[in-house]
Amino acid sequence: MKKVIKRTLVKTVVWRLIGSMDTFVVSYIVTGTFETALKIGGIGLFTKMIMYFIHELIWSKRKKKGLTVKRSFFKTLTWRMIGSLDTFIISLFIVEAVVTAATIGGIGFFTKSTLYFLHERAWSKIKWLKTSPPLLKEHEIELIDDFKIDIKSIITKNKE
Repeated sequence: MKKVIKRTLVKTVVWRLIGSMDTFVVSYIVTGTFETALKIGGIGLFTKMIMYFIHELIWSKRKKKGLTVKRSFFKTLTWRMIGSLDTFIISLFIVEAVVTAATIGGIGFFTKSTLYFLHERAWSKIKWLKTSPPLLKEHEIELIDDFKIDIKSIITKNKE
């Protein structure tokens, strides 16, 4: 469990740096003000760090059949729904304009979806503190092979 928490913490910090830079840039482009963009990005840095850490822990507890592209896609989708809602709420609080807040959240949904998906795929290749299923011992492999043969013979007999 300690490995999972350490890896999740590092992933959280790395992603929040990337995500917050994107939020700052999008907010600056939409509002045209450095101060507003800094507030939205800065507040989001902290709120999303907590939410992302929890999101990542939940996904790390799910049964894995490898870190597939499909898994990365669904992680991206779930995180972006959470993250974009947070960005919208923060933006609305700061700019007090629904259209501006929705624009920041909406653009961020698309820019960060791409960035996050690439981030997930990169982390799927990083072995550092990655948990993996325990390796089977030779006698366990033989038992599984014997079981497969028994099942095949039963199926074959039933078809005759």
